[in-house]
Amino acid sequence: MGYYFLVFILSIGLFFTGFNNKVKAHHGGEGSISGPGIVGPIITIPALTLPKGTKFITLGTSYTHFDSFSNGDLINLGKQGQDVHTFRNIFIPSLSAGYGITNNWYLTLNVPYVFKFNQRVSDGPPINIGSSIGIGDITFFSAYRFLRKENIGLHASFLSGLKIPSGVKHFRDNQGGLFETDDQPGTGSWDSSVGLAVTKRFKFFSLSSNGLYKFSTQGTQHTSVGDIVTFNLAAAHRVHANDKIINKIFPEHFFDKDLTWDLIFEGNGQWTQKPVTNIDGMHIADENHGGLIIYLSPGIRLLINKKWITNLSVGLPVIEDLNHVQKGPNIRLLLNLTRVF
Repeated sequence: MGYYFLVFILSIGLFFTGFNNKVKAHHGGEGSISGPGIVGPIITIPALTLPKGTKFITLGTSYTHFDSFSNGDLINLGKQGQDVHTFRNIFIPSLSAGYGITNNWYLTLNVPYVFKFNQRVSDGPPINIGSSIGIGDITFFSAYRFLRKENIGLHASFLSGLKIPSGVKHFRDNQGGLFETDDQPGTGSWDSSVGLAVTKRFKFFSLSSNGLYKFSTQGTQHTSVGDIVTFNLAAAHRVHANDKIINKIFPEHFFDKDLTWDLIFEGNGQWTQKPVTNIDGMHIADENHGGLIIYLSPGIRLLINKKWITNLSVGLPVIEDLNHVQKGPNIRLLLNLTRVF
């Protein structure tokens, strides 16, 4: 019993470590891995796995809107020799699919299509030099549950992932120049991920936590976009009440369809290293990228006849510790529609 409790506390600690360390992270977050979004939280990866033979397919969308520099700010930054480039917003529709190989092991893949809109830079007139658009890198992901104690509702899983260089990596701006590697839809690198997830279940409530480390390798333009650490903590509540007012807000039946509602609240953090470019044996870091950002993300899930699932998550940044000169996001929206087979 003491061992299982230690595993749970260790995973929770991964989340709180992110709050206490004065480290830095990437401001985009478009390369993160999340769970299948079928049970438990939406972004946090739970330790629960798909039953053997269960399949799902998900159409997901992610939208992030960023604060922006004024024209005067960009001109002054350029005069100071600062290489600052930022997008106004990022929109990523994606297609995901998963399969339960055993009751304790599932595999998924994710294929994103990336829209990075309206880049503005400091090394010239402060104009929109274009958008970076194209298919992103495909990610394969696996979760293996090594601890399953149904009597106390405790589960723990080992997480692993592999991002392959399948995305567009030579997209050019309106002036004919290549977008930098971290601004391309794909990075051109093979990146692996490892991590741990823990879930504690109660009757109508669950707590989940996960930590994931992504190792970045050198990709296109001799650049490594930087290792990424994600850490998440989530609480999920299954709405279950006979109260007439609650049932009017969250009806259990609609047009002969059985409805099930989950209310979710998450803390989602990400830290990213600065991108590093290797030029003639010299490793040059991009000082205006990377850092730490943490969102608070309330969300809701609706299950229809236990076959169709839709999730909505609204991410509000509460902690931003970004490297040097950057503008962070002011909101992140996630919307998914899943069909389970």
